[in-house]
Amino acid sequence: MTLVRLEISCLRNLRQVSLEPGPVINIFHGLNGSGKTSLLEAVHLLGLGRSFRTLKARRLVQDDELEATIFGRTAAGHSLGIGKMSSGESVVRINGAPAGSLAVLASHLPLQLFDPSSLSIMDGPSQPRRQLLDWGTFHVEHSFHGCWSRAQRALQQRNSLLKAAKISPMELQVWEREFAEAALPLHLARQAFVESWLPWLAAALTRLLPDIPLDVDYQPGWNTQELLVDLLAQSRDRDRERGFTQIGPHRADLKIRTQGVAVDERLSRGQLKLVACALKLSMVQRLMQEGMRPLLLLDDLASELDAVSRQKVCQWIGEMQVQTLMTCIEPSQLKDVWGGIPLKLFHVEHGCVSPATE
Repeated sequence: MTLVRLEISCLRNLRQVSLEPGPVINIFHGLNGSGKTSLLEAVHLLGLGRSFRTLKARRLVQDDELEATIFGRTAAGHSLGIGKMSSGESVVRINGAPAGSLAVLASHLPLQLFDPSSLSIMDGPSQPRRQLLDWGTFHVEHSFHGCWSRAQRALQQRNSLLKAAKISPMELQVWEREFAEAALPLHLARQAFVESWLPWLAAALTRLLPDIPLDVDYQPGWNTQELLVDLLAQSRDRDRERGFTQIGPHRADLKIRTQGVAVDERLSRGQLKLVACALKLSMVQRLMQEGMRPLLLLDDLASELDAVSRQKVCQWIGEMQVQTLMTCIEPSQLKDVWGGIPLKLFHVEHGCVSPATE
């Protein structure tokens, strides 16, 4: 699942980029604004079909162009391609043929990102924690995506009906049943994944934060001791006042606490960053047990973690031997912590990427 070839065209300030990443550690260094984060953004688009920086396609495509394209070839011999139009449309190809969905990209190139926004896992709303949970569950439980898509469609239909001037009770009941039927297997898949992942997370937290006891609690989004379809019927009036569905798998969460208190209320910013690292890297380890080798994207790790914490994280990544693309301003910040692990350096300047010597 490693990338052996990466080509980028007209993405932000990256006019034409062509490179061959190494199999393990790849460090991209250069000044702020040189295009380092845009390069990681391109790989993120290739693996997930979306940017981690913006929802607006126009910002991805260079001003004088209509389309930004990213092409990658994996060590398994698969070719992946995505085109992002300035109009907002996407074109995805796998081995030269149109892909049915963005989920196909994710199955060919699983990846995990750690960047400044990763701290939102700890102190933000539930969505980034739920997305992380769903990422892991998607790659382990193959029926998960179908259940998730079915639940999302039913949820959208119910929410639309709640906002309508006149509600058809019969139609509302149909979508509530559909939503409830999809919700249960979705919840069970998440629950099973969490149970299998927690031992890896516990070991990760002990490694990075040995003196801080942490507990992780999966919450499904509704009282699973009762039928969701009945709970939805009971909450119709409240939901109609709000204009959206307030219970269900779309409200699932991972609650992270230390000694009964939410971590963002007790831990320092540096400690929270290490917890975020533990969550993501332990999930990568869990997927490696399934025979996968997810790709890691680490944006500006040197400024996100102090020297001691950075050393801990880099040593751990080195032991995992997964392909890693990371950025920094000065290569000396990162290149001397890997021992004898294969390392490739790239210099990024004004949107151009070139191999650099150690």
